[in-house]
Amino acid sequence: MRKSILLVLFIGLAFIPGCKKPSAPAEGLPAKPAEETPAAESQTRKVVGFSQCTFEDPWRINMNKEMEVAVAEAPGIKLVIANGENRNAKQIADIENFMVMGVSLLVVSPRESAPLTSAVEKAFDAGIPVVVLDRKIDSEKYTMFIGASNLEIGREAGKYMAEKLKGKGSVVEIEGILGATPTQERSQGFHEVIAQYPGIKVAYKQPGDYKRSPARQVMENALQAIDKIDAVYAHNDEMMIGAYLAAKAAGREKDMVFVGIDGQREAVEMIRQGLLDATFVYPNGSKEAVEYGRKILAGNPAPAGPKTLQLPTTRITRDEALDYKGF
Repeated sequence: MRKSILLVLFIGLAFIPGCKKPSAPAEGLPAKPAEETPAAESQTRKVVGFSQCTFEDPWRINMNKEMEVAVAEAPGIKLVIANGENRNAKQIADIENFMVMGVSLLVVSPRESAPLTSAVEKAFDAGIPVVVLDRKIDSEKYTMFIGASNLEIGREAGKYMAEKLKGKGSVVEIEGILGATPTQERSQGFHEVIAQYPGIKVAYKQPGDYKRSPARQVMENALQAIDKIDAVYAHNDEMMIGAYLAAKAAGREKDMVFVGIDGQREAVEMIRQGLLDATFVYPNGSKEAVEYGRKILAGNPAPAGPKTLQLPTTRITRDEALDYKGF
């Protein structure tokens, strides 16, 4: 009886799928190739790590999309985007993680210059090519900087404001993140120009961190503090829209000139409708970063000259808004 039970168990085990031996391929047919694993993929494609400071505003969301499109057209490159969540510490950790991953190229758009400088320097010193995008760091330890001239944009905004106000008026300036180089340069360029017009005064100046809601609060405070406001200069379109909404809620928007920066589609549409006055297109440089990165990854040396690729900008008023779509 015992021998019969063992024989039945042995026969049963032979038919359990997990115990079946893999069958050999039929004679004359090639074996089925193994599926490519992530490790194998990383060996065939070079990884580009993009440390984005935030995913919050439309301009940066568009930057991410344009970079993804550019990489999709670049064979042999894999893009990994890390969200810095608008926190310096998170962005530093993202850069350190990219170093551990062993990325072939690092692209960084810093939240603020000083806090991110050391992390970028470490990556550069480790032999990783670094493209700094949009906002600078406090060092020359990078391979290339790509961005528009915020100083020149600020000057152009000042010229336009002086023209619209005919050299006289009270202005509210809504700044971006105070430690970011675009904030500093957009303000500097603007003040260089309006300083030539004694009749124009910046009566109220506060940061809105490049966000609509904080900028709206800044404008609400300014409206309570100042009886007459002739114009608003916001360091990006999101803040310009926030300021407009605050002024509209107070019934004072029709008496003001609104100027922003970026070329955001919503702002352009409002300019087209005559609600806002002007924006200055601020190119994000994502396509140029991928194009330049491809050359570096292909083994081409960095240029011997200036390490800056300056991108052009365009003023968009109601006339230009008829043909410009924005993002």
